[in-house]
Amino acid sequence: MNRYLLALVASMISYGFAHGDTVVVENGDVLTGKVDSIAGGRLVLSTTYAGNVVIDMAAIRQLETEGSYNLRLRDKRLVGRLSVVEGMPVVATKMANIPYEIIDLRVVSQSNLAVSSLASEWNSRVDLALALSSGNSTAESFNTLIESDFKQDKTAHKITLLVNTEDSEGLKTKDQLDFDYGFKLFLSDQWFSAANAEYFSDPIKDVDQRISVGIGAGYQFVDNSFGALSTELGLSAVQEQLDGDDEVNPAIRWGVDYNRYFLAKSIELFHRQSLLIIPDDDRGQVLSSSTGVRFALNHRIDTAFRVDLNYETDPIPGNEKADTTYTLGLGVRF
Repeated sequence: MNRYLLALVASMISYGFAHGDTVVVENGDVLTGKVDSIAGGRLVLSTTYAGNVVIDMAAIRQLETEGSYNLRLRDKRLVGRLSVVEGMPVVATKMANIPYEIIDLRVVSQSNLAVSSLASEWNSRVDLALALSSGNSTAESFNTLIESDFKQDKTAHKITLLVNTEDSEGLKTKDQLDFDYGFKLFLSDQWFSAANAEYFSDPIKDVDQRISVGIGAGYQFVDNSFGALSTELGLSAVQEQLDGDDEVNPAIRWGVDYNRYFLAKSIELFHRQSLLIIPDDDRGQVLSSSTGVRFALNHRIDTAFRVDLNYETDPIPGNEKADTTYTLGLGVRF
């Protein structure tokens, strides 16, 4: 099985030093790591030595996990640990060991909703897009999105930085900076209190700066191997410098954070948005969102198509309500 050769060699080298889930394939080779998910007849094994390794379920002879998973089999749903007892595969639940056939595993995912499961580590990614054109006109655009999150015990932090610039014939036609920090304190597996701070600047549209700081509450609908969905609602104070004028207003903030993986994590859909509802006759609503799809080239590098939208119901006179940016570039995880 040549496609598992590199993972097998690395697994054999690290076998005596690391513990985790084990996958025995049809020829007896043993791979170690952490079972990320099972879907579409394929298992995704997350490893420290070869990234995500994709294995056909038909090629698996034996499967053991250290952690508990949500399992959907051909005719039942179970929650438990995958184990082997006297050579037979079983699901070790809280009540009993339930025999099953590996080929009957349809969907397997590990829930991240339990507070105790939050990993204590930073996860970061950078999306880069650069476009140059010349001829009858010369243009240059540069777009960078940096995302980083940290989870520990009952808390979660997320930092996002978007820099979007464009020059045409020596004239700057776009100059946006958006920095966002979000904090969550989990009160249960799904409910959390939230705090948020955002800095936005777009001098081209006469938004010299917008600073919003707020608190609220949120709900984590789902967070597992296949993706996550959460929303939050709260109150914010918004300080703006618009075309030289300085004003402070209260606002209601609604945030959404969503992502979903498909095809053994080779495709990811994502959407993140923040809506400020400012109860001032001259301001109205301010929406910023980032929506797109990523295609994984390997476990660290992908191509990303993204649509960034900034929308104001009552912009400064002379400016359009919507400012949309389409980007296609490379993404790096680290």
